[in-house]
Amino acid sequence: MEEKINTDSKEHAVEILQQLNEYRKTGRHCDFMIKAGSEELPVHKNIVSAICVKKCVDFIYTGDAYVAKEKRETLMGVAHMMQLQRLCDSIAIFLEDDLDPRSFFQTKKIANRYNCKLLEEKCNQFALQRFKEIAQSDEFMDLDEKFISFLIESKETKAQEEGKCKMLLAWTKHDIDERKECFVSLVMKFQLTKMTLSYRRFLVENEPLIFESMQSLRSLTLSILDSHPEDISSKDFDLTENKQLVVFDRISQGMHSHDVGDKTWTPMQTIDQAIIQNLYSAVVMKSYIYVICTNGSFYRLEYAESNAKWEQMANTNIHNACAVALDGFVYGIDYGDHSNIMEKYDPSNNRWTRLTNKSLILVYESLVAADGKVFCIAGYTGQQLQATKQVEIYDPVTSTWSMDNRSLNKARCRASATATEEGIYIMGGYNVNRNSTVATAEFRSSVTKTWMMLKPMKNARAEFSSYVIDGKVYVIGGNRKPTNIEEYDPETKKWRIIETIQGKNIFLLATVAIFL
Repeated sequence: MEEKINTDSKEHAVEILQQLNEYRKTGRHCDFMIKAGSEELPVHKNIVSAICVKKCVDFIYTGDAYVAKEKRETLMGVAHMMQLQRLCDSIAIFLEDDLDPRSFFQTKKIANRYNCKLLEEKCNQFALQRFKEIAQSDEFMDLDEKFISFLIESKETKAQEEGKCKMLLAWTKHDIDERKECFVSLVMKFQLTKMTLSYRRFLVENEPLIFESMQSLRSLTLSILDSHPEDISSKDFDLTENKQLVVFDRISQGMHSHDVGDKTWTPMQTIDQAIIQNLYSAVVMKSYIYVICTNGSFYRLEYAESNAKWEQMANTNIHNACAVALDGFVYGIDYGDHSNIMEKYDPSNNRWTRLTNKSLILVYESLVAADGKVFCIAGYTGQQLQATKQVEIYDPVTSTWSMDNRSLNKARCRASATATEEGIYIMGGYNVNRNSTVATAEFRSSVTKTWMMLKPMKNARAEFSSYVIDGKVYVIGGNRKPTNIEEYDPETKKWRIIETIQGKNIFLLATVAIFL
């Protein structure tokens, strides 16, 4: 069995380049010649692409340049060496327009190497705005201390202090012997009092880089003492779990994400015309947003990829559907028609399957996944012409429906439901006779299995979306108007309006929460 011998690969790479440069100066092993007037420059074909030299010559004569993505850096190098500033500037603009989380690191390297100041600034702004995406890349770990310090100190960085600290810890541990010393100076640049007490306590108790540094430990401890008392627990902060809501906007025909923490809106991908004309509801599963249209057409988008395109998947037989994701499957019911049908979508074979029918034939019921099951809550019954309090539960393991022994306290239809680990929330809707919207809210504990009334929302609303971020419940829109966003805090048991939506005409049932 072979064993790897530990070597310094970086030093090896430097030595190789130094040797190649010496060969170039003496003309040794050179197999390509660049001629400029009476001057001849011997180079190695493998180092300077002959194709890119031809591209530069073509540009000199025609003013046009074409290059494949993988050759951009080489072309920039050759253009820079041949002092073709106009071509260098054009390549920089080309790279700027194509900037995304995948290309960021190479583009930044090119900007720094060839002193493209405007491109450097664009890369800096991109890193501040898309910090959470680039911080999860392996290449992030190779960034230098100066740039890491820039990201930490800037007030424009779209991340909470906990997220930036998590990033710094991971970056430091990637090369702990070289970076341990600079960690202390960098951690002092955080606004420590903006971190939650629970995370600061976690660092003091569990992070060697903190408690082995007296300066860091002292600063963190003082920041804890200076903070207002609150419940302190030793929960870690996960950089990947930054949840934001996404709305589909008719006006811009695109998606927009909203960070409820700093109250900022960020444009995302556009929406295909075939989708925007028929969009009804949406659901998130893994790295995809799935949308269901009124005609049963079904699409998905890999939302974290800025250049991703919408894919059309297998159509469902359900029209006007609402859906939930559970254990890798999408479950959908017919929201807009009296029905007892439910279907399941399996992404592994791109197929919808008809499931066992519900006992109740309903319209405008609420669907939510919790405790490993699908809950169909309340709705309007065709027989009694009234809203109901009843709750049906689908068990995917046994493929059976059962009635919840404990009904809601208030009958409702066109309400919205969402779930946390602690239980299910249902809010709003129309009252039993469907003659007015309500603001009432209820909670079903996963432990007691009973429904209890909560404080009502600030606004009565029906036909709206709800979701959970960091343990808090958010509701958006209602009454066919995207008016505002409310937040419910289970700790304080209070609702508050956190945002008024302006300049958007959104599809209310298609609002979803994603991880960015």
